[in-house]
Amino acid sequence: MKKAQLIKLPVLKATAHMMKLAAEDELKYSRVKIGSYNSNEKGYKYGLYLRSKVFDNILKVSIFYPEHMRSGGRLPVFEVYIDRQNHDFITYNHLKKKWMTSKLNMIEWPKYVFYSEGKWISPRDGKLIQSYLGVEHIGYRGVLDFQMQVRLEELKRRHKKETDPWDLAMEQTPDLPKDWDKWVSKVGIPENFIFYKYVRGGATTGYCTYCEKEVPIRNPKHNQLGTCPVCRHKIQYKSEGRAGTVITPTVNIYLIQRCEDGFMVRNFHGHKRFEKYGYRRPEVSKWEIRRAICNKNAIPLSAYYWGDYKHSEIRWIATGFCHANWWGGTEGRVYGKTLPDLAKHELKKTGLVEFIMQRKVVDPEKYLAVLRYIPQMEQIVKADFPRLVSECLKDYYNFAEVFKSKTAGSLTKLLGLDNQQLKRLRANNGGRSFIRWLRNEKVIGKEIPDNIISWLCENSIVIDDIRFILDRMSVVQIYNYVCRQSAELKMKPKDVIGTWADYLSMAARLKMDTNDAIIYRVRLLRKRHDELVERCKLQDLEIRAGEVLLKYPHIEDIYDSIRNLYAYQDEEYSVLIPSKLEDIIKEGEQLHHCVGSSERYWDRIERRESYVLFLRHTSNPDKPYYTLEVEPDGTVRQKRTMYDRQEADIEQAKRFLREWQKIVSTRLTATEHKLAVVSKELRKQEFAELKRDKVIIHTGDFYGRSLLDLLKEDLMENTNVAAEPVLAAAA
Repeated sequence: MKKAQLIKLPVLKATAHMMKLAAEDELKYSRVKIGSYNSNEKGYKYGLYLRSKVFDNILKVSIFYPEHMRSGGRLPVFEVYIDRQNHDFITYNHLKKKWMTSKLNMIEWPKYVFYSEGKWISPRDGKLIQSYLGVEHIGYRGVLDFQMQVRLEELKRRHKKETDPWDLAMEQTPDLPKDWDKWVSKVGIPENFIFYKYVRGGATTGYCTYCEKEVPIRNPKHNQLGTCPVCRHKIQYKSEGRAGTVITPTVNIYLIQRCEDGFMVRNFHGHKRFEKYGYRRPEVSKWEIRRAICNKNAIPLSAYYWGDYKHSEIRWIATGFCHANWWGGTEGRVYGKTLPDLAKHELKKTGLVEFIMQRKVVDPEKYLAVLRYIPQMEQIVKADFPRLVSECLKDYYNFAEVFKSKTAGSLTKLLGLDNQQLKRLRANNGGRSFIRWLRNEKVIGKEIPDNIISWLCENSIVIDDIRFILDRMSVVQIYNYVCRQSAELKMKPKDVIGTWADYLSMAARLKMDTNDAIIYRVRLLRKRHDELVERCKLQDLEIRAGEVLLKYPHIEDIYDSIRNLYAYQDEEYSVLIPSKLEDIIKEGEQLHHCVGSSERYWDRIERRESYVLFLRHTSNPDKPYYTLEVEPDGTVRQKRTMYDRQEADIEQAKRFLREWQKIVSTRLTATEHKLAVVSKELRKQEFAELKRDKVIIHTGDFYGRSLLDLLKEDLMENTNVAAEPVLAAAA
């Protein structure tokens, strides 16, 4: 329709009869329901007036406001032009002098239109609209029906541009196999039952839903699991008098078929329903929910699901192919008769068919998705390691750690095992944990029996869990000891190991000889553990100290050797040397900083790079004040109080520390001078790394500041140490 021609068409003015009706009408209040509320609203008898006429096969509908007509206006407010042949319409708004493509229900009408009794049109004009448009209703409703139909057709055309490629892809869907229904009932939905009638003394026969006939049974119990004596399938006994209607859980069922693009993975849901007293005629329900198409090289092309498309129809809708991260439980039985031929061609280099044969219940689409990230999975499947593949499907992202070399050709090199270990892995259907223990044999230097490795894997025990005792006992001895203790204490093996490690940590703390078999292989583990807890009093602190000493055994001896070098006090301040490792841990806890909990400080003390000392008030030596990190020559690297802060009083304490450095410089031995040279060099290296990495503090009072700047500000070098002794010591 051309707007210039439409606007030239004769104007349909309000007739005298219309003017009379409008003049006699008036706004009246009426009670209307708005949502869940009743309201009094104003409305006319006729909220709108309409006229219609056909000009050159174009229907023109003029719409008038009653309020304009009551004021003497005879011109329409809107003129709707409709081309029935071309399914087109357009509206001209005389008030705003502009064209509109809106439907009548989208025009912003005066409020009274909605609360009026109706809309007026003459019977002749109403029938004209009805006959011209071919709609059921007359007048306003007939025009709106036609407009709605036009818009729906337009929407379908827009949708069609999107859905046509989908429909084209779906056209290649093969027919279902002839025995599909039977296979789904027998195999795809795996739950089977034996229904029996209760009789005193026990039923002797029942109906097997797999055999589909009466079979002999003996002493059945309702809901008891068992095996059919005829077909040997797993079943559940159901008493007909108690079972009622039985519906099996909904399961996934898969069908893989060749198609034009390659092959299609079709995913169905299904279940069986056994009505009460109708168990011999189960209702088998199955419906397809998803289709995924791959090319001839098993590369995903597209996927579709059956659903509601934009609230317009139920159809196949394009979606994304299954991602390797998909975690949902979508495994199911796979129809087998199409697989042998696919295994020779499209699925030849995937290992999928072999995995289906091994596991029976799989998600083919998830398998193909993971295969793209872990191509080695094909090699593992064909070497008959189904557990490894299952673990890969569950967590492919972390599975790469299993491989020693991703480019390795042989499976032994890929998994980091020798031929004998590979045979053991296969014989035990081992997974990642089994591989780790096989590799640990090289670290331990002794072969671990397969049954013990399986036990370790079942109980989630890794080598780090037992490393604390490996220097004194073999894995076999550890296994025997833990099994015996587990049975006696009724504890899980891993909990026994934890208790054992705690016991030895406390024993080390108490200076017991943990290399004596009577100590480390104690008979009554729980009892001896609890006794040491009582002796230690502060259980957590003592255990932590024991653990640190196991890793850094020389710390306390080092402090004993330097006590006379660094201890010093005056009337106001004192520098104290920790007596035992627990003192350092408690210092960190009471001042709420990382000394005592950071491996960094233990390592530095063990290497004699620096020492943790305490600055206290002489009048109150037991109360933590400042913690110092000091180099062997008396240089103070750090001085921190509560929450790693420095308060204003540190300036006064610095004067004491300067005096302390002078005293220390007179006590230093050649060994301390030599250690100081190394410590200073390590400090420079640390500063260089902090500068390079631009390390920023993200917590506390120093948030946003450079860590390097802070450490430089904290540094108090001991300028009293002479250069000659250092050089001599270095020489």
